[in-house]
Amino acid sequence: MLIRAYGQFWNPDTVDWGGKGPGMKGKLLGKVRKKGITHEINFWDAKGIYVLHADFKAVYVGKADSTKLGPRLRDHLTDRFAGRWDMFSWFVTSTIATTEERVRDPGKRSVEPGSVINTLEALAILTADPALNRKRESIPQALEAEQVKSPHPKTVRRYLEDILKKLDKLRTTEA
Repeated sequence: MLIRAYGQFWNPDTVDWGGKGPGMKGKLLGKVRKKGITHEINFWDAKGIYVLHADFKAVYVGKADSTKLGPRLRDHLTDRFAGRWDMFSWFVTSTIATTEERVRDPGKRSVEPGSVINTLEALAILTADPALNRKRESIPQALEAEQVKSPHPKTVRRYLEDILKKLDKLRTTEA
């Protein structure tokens, strides 16, 4: 199994983005069903790839490896992509630890070539959504995570407002 879990078209406005700096982790909460039981998992530290969407169209694909999924996505709230995306999808190779409600590093594994090809095809179809593909894909054996809305999200709008306030302070101190 190459992809262990994935989430599609998540709303960044309902994510708890945490703060900047060491130890200031956010929460990227998703519900997954495994063996008939629903688990709430924090995917913040997951490793894999992600897609930024604008109006359901993919506008950017990135990887979360040395910098994990949550921090990578959080960076895009204030970098050159700020305001240019309104949803995100993610596909992770991290192991899902349902007993701890978190993810662990993927580790090494042997994957059959057929499994890699099927997974890559499904991943390409899920991210590109080509018009001529008939079937709705799923990733073999991967858990699909449904987004859990944070009770106190820091929205993209609030991040942008904070940036504008900082810029205004800089302008007033320079004047």
